[in-house]
Amino acid sequence: MAAAVTILRVGVLAVVVGQPLLLACKPEREAVGPSADLVVPPLADRLAPVDGGDPADGVRFGHPPAAVGEKWAVAVFAESRSDDPQGGEQLSTYASDYEAEVLAVDGPAPSRVRLRFTRNTNGYQGAEKPTAIDGKEYVVDARAPHVRDPAGAQGVSTEEAQRVLDVFPDLGARARVDQVLPVEAMRIGERRDDLAAAILRVIHPRAWTLASGSATLVRTGGGDGVFEVSLDASSEGGLRMKVHGEARVRLRDARLTSLDFSGSYAEADASPAPAGTFRLTRRVRDR
Repeated sequence: MAAAVTILRVGVLAVVVGQPLLLACKPEREAVGPSADLVVPPLADRLAPVDGGDPADGVRFGHPPAAVGEKWAVAVFAESRSDDPQGGEQLSTYASDYEAEVLAVDGPAPSRVRLRFTRNTNGYQGAEKPTAIDGKEYVVDARAPHVRDPAGAQGVSTEEAQRVLDVFPDLGARARVDQVLPVEAMRIGERRDDLAAAILRVIHPRAWTLASGSATLVRTGGGDGVFEVSLDASSEGGLRMKVHGEARVRLRDARLTSLDFSGSYAEADASPAPAGTFRLTRRVRDR
C-alpha cells in the first residue's frame, strides 16, 4: 500500500508540472490537510504606479522578433504535500533547470532551439530520481522530428521527446504570453484574463483544462509588469487545482520572467475540501 500511495502522490505533482507518464493518477480519499493558498492583500492595496513615470501613461510591453543567438536559463521547482492515513506527511517534488539557445528563426519566432537540461528530477520524501532527460542536450526543431539528438541529426525516444515538448511546446510560434499581451498600453488595475490561459500552458501544455482564470496588472518593478493571477483547472486524470500568485512579465520583450504560485488540489468529483497543497516557482534569466 505504501508503494501505491507513493506513486499516487508523485502522480499528483506530475499533473501539475508536466511528467506525462503519470497523468492518469488520481489520489485516494484520505485525511485532508489545510489549504496553502497564497494570502494576498486586497487589490486596491497593491495597485502601484509605473516605475519612473505617470501611471496615466500606461504600461507597454515590447514585442521584438526572436534573434539567432539569444540565450536564457530556466529554473522550475514544485512541491506537493498531503497528509497520509497514518498521520504523517507525504512530500513530492519536481525540479528542472535548463538552458536554451536560439539556433534559427522563422519570422518573429524561433524555429530551432538547443536545450541543455542540467537537472530534471522527481523526488519523494527527499529522495530525488533523475528523469529520462536529466543531464541531456537536445535540438528542438519546428520540422519533424521535432526533438532530435545534440547534433540535430536524428530523433530521440518517445518518452524523451514528450518530456522535452512539455517543457518547450511553442517552437515555431511566438510564446503564448507574448501573443496575448497587447501592443497598446495597459493601465494598472487592468485585467488580461487570456494571460491566465497562457500561464497554464507554461505550467503544462497538455494536462489541464482551464475552468476559470484571471490576470490583473497590479504594478511594475525591476523592468517587469507584475500580474496577480488565479487559475482554476481540471485534468483528465480527475484532479482539480486552484492556484493563486504572481507572474512577472518583462516590459521590453513580453517574456515571462517568474512565477510564484501556491494552492490546493482535490478530486474533481469530490467535496471542495483540498486533498493536498502545492507550490510552484519558475525563474527565467538571460545568459
